Amino acid sequence: MYVQGMVFDLEQVWLNEAFKAIGRFLMHPVLYYSVILAIAVGAARVKRERHDFHTRIYNSFLELRFLFPIGLLAGLILSAISIAGGYAVSLPLLGTVAALTILFSIAGQFRFLSPAFTMGITVIVFFAVKLLPVKLPDWVEGYMQSTTFHMLAGFSVLTGLFMIAEGWFMHKSGSQKNSPKLRKSRRGLTVGAFPAKRLWLVPFMCFLPAGPISASVSWWPAVDWGGHTFSLILIPFLLGFQHQIQSTLPAEAVKRLGGQVIWAGMLTTLIGAGGLWISYLSLAAAVFAILARGWISIRHRISENAAPYYFTRQNDGIMILSVIPGSKADKMGLNTGEIIHKCNGQAVHNMDEFYKALQRSPAYCKLEVIDVNGEIRFAQGALYEGDHYELGILTVEDKTEWQPDQAL
Repeated sequence: MYVQGMVFDLEQVWLNEAFKAIGRFLMHPVLYYSVILAIAVGAARVKRERHDFHTRIYNSFLELRFLFPIGLLAGLILSAISIAGGYAVSLPLLGTVAALTILFSIAGQFRFLSPAFTMGITVIVFFAVKLLPVKLPDWVEGYMQSTTFHMLAGFSVLTGLFMIAEGWFMHKSGSQKNSPKLRKSRRGLTVGAFPAKRLWLVPFMCFLPAGPISASVSWWPAVDWGGHTFSLILIPFLLGFQHQIQSTLPAEAVKRLGGQVIWAGMLTTLIGAGGLWISYLSLAAAVFAILARGWISIRHRISENAAPYYFTRQNDGIMILSVIPGSKADKMGLNTGEIIHKCNGQAVHNMDEFYKALQRSPAYCKLEVIDVNGEIRFAQGALYEGDHYELGILTVEDKTEWQPDQAL
């Protein structure tokens, strides 16, 4: 009976701590800031779409819909790893990450919302304060005092794991529903580009030093933060990425970048794990994460600037920049990057010719399309009155050359 009572008390403690963790999550400002930010980004995107194409492509809640679902799954996995490994963090560490997250997002640089930067810079800052022989104000030293080198070691491991999650997010959802824009090339021609940009919120549960829960086995918590009791905390981590793509299909580019981030995260995790025995490896892991993620972004930008534009005016047809979801073109199976070669049996080279070819058959539309593999296929569908104005095809036509509407 005594053993059963102890088990019941332990279950009650864990249950209470879990409810407290959820309460702390709901009180965290980053949670509500992330929702507001996602809505604001969506509104700005819709404004740009209307400016470039005179129509909205995706509704303003697209970013909000991507914010949660996939992040919940990743948060569950990362939390399980954190609790199983016994990694503990301090409130100053979490507060610094939150401050950097808000600062970088306000600056408009979502590429800095990678955990390589928000978490990696945090590790470096705390190492610098602890190691540099500089007299700091008492409140700063007090703020940093609760964070140990063992905590920084665990946090550097978590940095790598969050980078793996970032790369997975990019591969799974970052390559979906990217919104195009029109821009001027170096020669002054109108070309298409995709400012791939996304936010994800990851609810993450970990340990805080001191609390009613005690370690029950000698190897747990794995990270010795100087005590044997702790409490649970559930916090929102905001992740994001931002890359402009103009030399290839956006889905291909984002998936490739996501794979590179996953590899960088795996190496960061391995280096950070060494910090559990050699503390300076935690610092090395943070530096590596920042340099690796920065190099991935810089190399992508250099490559994009050197490569020829993918979405340009074509000699043998009309390049499809994007297709409006739910439109007639979407139902006909047209895709980004395909080229409309013929419409109703007539070769088309610009939107004016395409529009006139549609008028030849008011009730039916048959398109000869060159797909992204260079193969010819046919797409067809019935038209109703007014449908030829609303096919939902977005092209790279210059606005000054095509007046009726760019979204056919």
